[in-house]
Amino acid sequence: MDRTKLSSESNRFIEKLRLYLFSQGIEQSDIEDVADNLAQQLYEMEQNNEPIEQITNQSPKEYVDKLKKEVEKKNPSVSWLIPYILIGAIVFMLFGDALRGVLYGEIVAYSLFRILSTVVIGLLFIIGSVFAVRYTSGNQLSESKKYAMLAIPAVISMLLFIAAYFIDGYVETSLVTIPFAGSMILLGVVTATAILLSVWAKTWILPVILIAWNFPPLILENTPLGVDMQAFLGIILTVLIVGAYIYLEFQEEK
Repeated sequence: MDRTKLSSESNRFIEKLRLYLFSQGIEQSDIEDVADNLAQQLYEMEQNNEPIEQITNQSPKEYVDKLKKEVEKKNPSVSWLIPYILIGAIVFMLFGDALRGVLYGEIVAYSLFRILSTVVIGLLFIIGSVFAVRYTSGNQLSESKKYAMLAIPAVISMLLFIAAYFIDGYVETSLVTIPFAGSMILLGVVTATAILLSVWAKTWILPVILIAWNFPPLILENTPLGVDMQAFLGIILTVLIVGAYIYLEFQEEK
């Protein structure tokens, strides 16, 4: 952009910003990109008679810090997905069993194979996710390729969890049973974990899924409807609840 069209105040701030970025070891091409974008922004503000002082009265460091926050807000890190998916999957597996144990007094039991396989798969997921994050951070990749790389450990872990679930029925190992009091404690722990995890990740999709997946079947079981109709309506209600939440989240972001 032709910076002669800018006011002297705008040009002074751009030069101070260039010097600050240079002192921070930023590459010249990146400095020019930032300067050009800022020049365009200041030019539009001047043409629209908007006060440029909201930018020029800042120090270069304050401007850069503010710019970083805006970029992070627009492009949030996906690193939080690693613990969220892992812990969320474990919470999802435990919540329904613990809930039935408390409401109906059902015995909650897990085979040693299932416990060990969950631990092993969880560790593999963490290791795979760390490698994926390091690879995407150290290489120039498009956004689609970054998400694809980060999705690989999650997809593999999900397939392993499904495989372990079916294999569990064919492998004879000792059972670890949880009494009623243990079910109450377990339900409290997984509920608190789901809430704290959601507050940390700033998304309530996990509690919504837990409610949508577990409560419709419990409610429908107390109706005179047949088993097939209960299952059908349960799926419909689950999809509607989760879909409504996703729609509301999308509307809020817009």
